[in-house]
Amino acid sequence: MPDTGSAEPAPLPVQVAHVTSRRARLRVETPLDAAAMQALAQRLATAPGVERILARPMTGSVIVETRLPAADVLAEMEAAHLIRRQPPAVRPPVRQTVQLGLAQADFQIRKGTEAALDLKTAIALLLLVAALMQLARGRIAGPATTLALGALSLLNAPQGGDTT
Repeated sequence: MPDTGSAEPAPLPVQVAHVTSRRARLRVETPLDAAAMQALAQRLATAPGVERILARPMTGSVIVETRLPAADVLAEMEAAHLIRRQPPAVRPPVRQTVQLGLAQADFQIRKGTEAALDLKTAIALLLLVAALMQLARGRIAGPATTLALGALSLLNAPQGGDTT
């Protein structure tokens, strides 16, 4: 029968979200439930220099408040095999993130309307409604014209592909 109670838990992979002189916020790489986060907090509280540990299961964060410099306490935690620092995740470029979000929105609109409407047409319709509202308020020269031209340019733009 294997002995499961005597082995020390493996160091938990974390990303250091931020560090100040006496405080650090760690992001747990593997999602943990509330009980596991509390157990982790109790484990981390044993490190020298720790004042208080706050576990945040909803965000996957652990806040470490210290009596000593936080960077030193984190180094102690790593040396004691309580944590294993991971490099921060590489974020995709903003343009790529926006394009993905727009593609997802377009997909959902097409799906919800059984392909009767797409994102570009929906935005153009919103601009036309806004232009009509501006016309009703008597604002013909500025906002109404700008909104209408924006809507028309969207409706006349070629379908698919990058227009830049």
